[in-house]
Amino acid sequence: MNAASGAVLLAALLHVACGDDATTSPTETTSSPSTITWTTQLGPRGSASRSLQVDHAGTVSVTLQSAPVPVGLGIGVPQASGSGCRTSLSTTATAAGSPQLTTPVEEGRYCVIVFDVVGLTDPITFTVEVVQP
Repeated sequence: MNAASGAVLLAALLHVACGDDATTSPTETTSSPSTITWTTQLGPRGSASRSLQVDHAGTVSVTLQSAPVPVGLGIGVPQASGSGCRTSLSTTATAAGSPQLTTPVEEGRYCVIVFDVVGLTDPITFTVEVVQP
């Protein structure tokens, strides 16, 4: 191999080895939690539920913001029939400014339910706030 062909070979190898390597940094996507505020009525011996779609894992918190009496508050998965909520976590709650229920969740479909625990004689109006990932 003569000097000229060796120089050409070296230049070719350096061009391949030193190609246009763009360095990229991983992109971390963070999304803000979404908040749903739900106001409706609860009748005697009744329940009211609302479903929600969670798009990625995180924490769901449920706050009973207003109700004139204590009510049952739960979170779970919608029943197969599409009506109602199969609770996995519940409590008796009075209106407050901080969550009464908080639970970790995976991506999927969930529901929140409010139910009569005091033997209502007339319908009441309540407001629930749900914060989800």
